[in-house]
Amino acid sequence: MTELVFSIKDIFDDSGQDGCLTQYQSKAYHIPAYQRGYKWGAEPSGAVTILLQDLWHAFKAFKHQGKKEYYLQYITVKKGTMVVKGSPQDCLEVIDGQQRLTTLSIIISMLSALLGKPNLSAGKLHYAIRQDFFSDYIYRSDDLKAFVGKEWQELEADPDMNKQDIHYLHAAARRAGAFFRERQADDLLAFEQYLLRYVKLIVNSVEAHIQSETVFKNLNSNKVPLSETELIKALVITKVGRAGATAERKGFKEVMESRLNLGRLWDEMSRWANKPEINTFYFKGRADGMYQLLLLTALCLGGKESEFEASKHSTGLLLFNFYNQYADIGQVYTTIKDVQAALTNWYADVHTYNLIGYCRFVKGSGNNNLTFLKNCLNCRTKPALQLFLGESKANLLPTQDLSALRYGQDDNHIHAVLLHLSVFVKGKPIRFNFHEFITEKWSLEHIFPQSPEGKEAVLDSDQKTAVKEMLGASLDDTLVQILDKAKRNDDEKQLYYRALQNESRLNSIGNMCLLTSGDNSSNGCMFFKEKRRNVLRLLQQGSFVPQHTFDVFSKMMRQLQSDDLSSWTAADIDHHREHITQLISN
Repeated sequence: MTELVFSIKDIFDDSGQDGCLTQYQSKAYHIPAYQRGYKWGAEPSGAVTILLQDLWHAFKAFKHQGKKEYYLQYITVKKGTMVVKGSPQDCLEVIDGQQRLTTLSIIISMLSALLGKPNLSAGKLHYAIRQDFFSDYIYRSDDLKAFVGKEWQELEADPDMNKQDIHYLHAAARRAGAFFRERQADDLLAFEQYLLRYVKLIVNSVEAHIQSETVFKNLNSNKVPLSETELIKALVITKVGRAGATAERKGFKEVMESRLNLGRLWDEMSRWANKPEINTFYFKGRADGMYQLLLLTALCLGGKESEFEASKHSTGLLLFNFYNQYADIGQVYTTIKDVQAALTNWYADVHTYNLIGYCRFVKGSGNNNLTFLKNCLNCRTKPALQLFLGESKANLLPTQDLSALRYGQDDNHIHAVLLHLSVFVKGKPIRFNFHEFITEKWSLEHIFPQSPEGKEAVLDSDQKTAVKEMLGASLDDTLVQILDKAKRNDDEKQLYYRALQNESRLNSIGNMCLLTSGDNSSNGCMFFKEKRRNVLRLLQQGSFVPQHTFDVFSKMMRQLQSDDLSSWTAADIDHHREHITQLISN
């Protein structure tokens, strides 16, 4: 679909350069027979009354607060041909939004009748099943006044008039007439000018080869309104295309081609922003990556992230209004493209990519937000960016002795160190897979388990020996008796668990690594041998495994007891801690 923004005046214009009908080389909007009849209610809570009230409130806000444009969502159309009195005529077939368009025609016709002005909507709406109704009862002032002057009981006596859609059309026209007669004449004239100039519709144009009925069914079964992203797209394409046309005096065909090109470029950016790996890396895997790109651009243009927080959960269209305030929308569009290009370049450059990813995805970094990306964009040169990222990385690493770090107290610092060892591998530049790291939820896990006997697990003889070895000097006769049992009750398990927890090395960085959340749940109570088997299974499947995790479970570090691949000992914990300290200090 192609989305363009038109004022109400331009919606019904079939001769001026900015007219919607003109640009699609059509004379009228055609409401096909597959559409249901008009059915907007005119009661106090009905759609007609609500629309009139909303338009009037927008007009008052314009008068008192200078708030100009008011958007009425969208209509969906397709270029086609209709037959009028036996002759074919180019038209825009209305696939969705006919209730809104019909109500606007009634409102404009009533204003025309009350103000004695030409009716610009006259002849612009053609119903397949009511071909002459608007011409006979709505468009001409005298006919409209006579129509609303009659009670429905009088009209329904005529079998040709006693139709459900005519009942609703009559009620809507009477409601509009009553609404406007309550207003001052000066206000009414100003309101008409506001309505035609500042009230806008988004026009979605469907390609000619697409079946109208299919689109109609999809739209009306889901009834999902245009997102704020789509509204901004329509705003940019319309204004940029219009500005180019004014500057270069382009013809309609060139204008439409220019807008189609803008639409294609926009869609390319949207597809890029919504790629899973891009969305995860830059936009937290949010549902609409393009919205996040627009939000980031808005921050670069001076907006505040907190000001837009409520936009996705309200009808305020805060981000749309931010973009709509710019007179030079072309420069704004250039900024959007520049921001996207910068993010693309960073993602392609391995070193920059690793630095940004590390700074964002260290636990508790506070950098996994758009403000951090904006700060990166504020770096005008690559050296400046590298300096900023290098300083940000350094600030995440602990300054204290690594041997003093303890799980449960220093989790963020431990996470920063272990992730650093996998992202920045000494002598082996790699491109770290942050997408898999985040989506598979890799997190801190003990190598030697804190609570070896999970649900339904029972220690075997080798595991009992490993626990006794880990307890070392704290192993007393009571613990020996408990561990020598075939099975232990919950109280007995908790007793030796507490003894393990009191061993300082168990919660030291030497006994920590990164494992996936899935493996954490299954690995939590497992010993080294079982955890190693799970890691090897991931590798055999071609799944992502961080370098440091691989090094731990393959015992690729010189200090470790590499000849014993079935256990993780107290000595291994100490040697692992020394290995980490040496790597980080270097």
